[in-house]
Amino acid sequence: MKSFISTFVFLIVALPLLAQEISYPENERSAFKLVIEGIEEERGEIRIAVFDSEEAYKRKEEPLHAVVLPVKGKSLIWNEEELPFGNYAIAVYHDKNTNGELDSNLLGIPKEAYGFSNDARGRFGPASWGNAHFQISSETYSMTIQIK
Repeated sequence: MKSFISTFVFLIVALPLLAQEISYPENERSAFKLVIEGIEEERGEIRIAVFDSEEAYKRKEEPLHAVVLPVKGKSLIWNEEELPFGNYAIAVYHDKNTNGELDSNLLGIPKEAYGFSNDARGRFGPASWGNAHFQISSETYSMTIQIK
């Protein structure tokens, strides 16, 4: 019985120490660069949401990355050094008054500039996942989004 207990204690204490850390080969991640152009006024913030699934994109919830960057010029660059290979869609807008919302008029038409990956546009709402999604499968990847 004493042998069983000492073996059990050894397994509980030593196994986590013997376990190897899971790491991803470098070629399964990309250095991603996003350029945002079309900024008309040098004030406020650019808000970026990167989604890694169609479901999250449609719900507008739980982006992989949610980034807020101050506007300091007519264009802006955001770098993500280790974005895993996969499918993504990006939504961006210029929050001029820094209220955290894409402001719209009484008809629901946005008053602040916005854009999506692939420069996709929706007819009566956001661009569809089908038009906005893209695949990263190389060590470096860059994209430009023109906000309007």
